[in-house]
Amino acid sequence: MVINKRRALLWTLVASLALNLFFIGAIGARMLERHDRPSTPPSLGWILRDLEPQMQASLRPQLQQYGEALRPVRGEMFRAQRNVNQLLVQDPMDDEAIEAAFEELRQINLRYQEMSHEHTLAVISQLAPEQRSRVFRFMSGRRNPTDGSGFRRSGGDREDRPAGDDDN
Repeated sequence: MVINKRRALLWTLVASLALNLFFIGAIGARMLERHDRPSTPPSLGWILRDLEPQMQASLRPQLQQYGEALRPVRGEMFRAQRNVNQLLVQDPMDDEAIEAAFEELRQINLRYQEMSHEHTLAVISQLAPEQRSRVFRFMSGRRNPTDGSGFRRSGGDREDRPAGDDDN
């Protein structure tokens, strides 16, 4: 009996070790796969959302190229934001340094937006009118935080609804 308990414990430990190694390997492989494959930039990924798989595949390399161009500016934006945050918690506060840091953050943000808008236009201009409509259907479903409803709208743009129909 004692030998069977030991053998069962040994097999349980071996199975546990095997499962742990499997999951660690799977997680590691997934992480390595992400690093090898350039991702779609977050500011432009929404464009692909409702397009056909062939169109997504044809646009993805261009979006990845744009993502590479945006990455350094995005990094600058995050560094500038961290600088602002650090200045805001210092005691005593240096108002002039904070204002200068905010100005730097605004300038970097504007440069990022300009590049992002240029890239969006370059990609969208390649689409047929029907494809552009599908792409922007996503945007029309976004919630306006100032309307107070708290719910996403389904269907067309707000302009498509009759006047005074803001609550439904």
